[in-house]
Amino acid sequence: MSRLRESIRNLKYLFALTRSAAIARRYFVIGAFDGALTVLGVIIGVYVAEASVHPELARQLIIGAGLAGGIALAVSSGVGAYEAERVEHILTHRNLEQAMLSSVEGSRRDAMTVGIIVSATVHGVAPMIAAFVPLVPFFFMPLDEAVVTGIVITMMFLFVLGAFLGNLIREIFVYTGLRFVIAGLATAIILILIGGHP
Repeated sequence: MSRLRESIRNLKYLFALTRSAAIARRYFVIGAFDGALTVLGVIIGVYVAEASVHPELARQLIIGAGLAGGIALAVSSGVGAYEAERVEHILTHRNLEQAMLSSVEGSRRDAMTVGIIVSATVHGVAPMIAAFVPLVPFFFMPLDEAVVTGIVITMMFLFVLGAFLGNLIREIFVYTGLRFVIAGLATAIILILIGGHP
């Protein structure tokens, strides 16, 4: 038990050293927003294009394309974050060593590794969650109901995401949440208009 506590204490120290919590929070919001809008695009795009002619095909396409898009986005985001953070941490580390005129090892290097892994993991997991949850209704509801439910879930997710950010900066959380929802609704309207004019 003492080893576990020591490990947790060490991780907290490494997190604080690289400000990993703030970076992870930023990556979670960016990744989740991307995932939510991506699956919204899949749901509306496929529904407008196929639902009236091939409703069962539309359901399969939404599930298949939504899952594939979520996985692809997770891999893309995770790898992108890993490489971007790795390069940034290496540059920061080199600048620090140049300023100190000596090599820096130990906790600083360990913290760098933890920061990179945390950033990549969060940025990879966030879009996958945001993309997969709205697809759940399509497994057990009629297509029309599933589309409405999926869109509502996406909008609720966007609102919670925005409200979370607003709360962090002590802004009225409803205001920030609605800004995210408006972005989602604007995306939905554009997709419907595009789909209605082949």
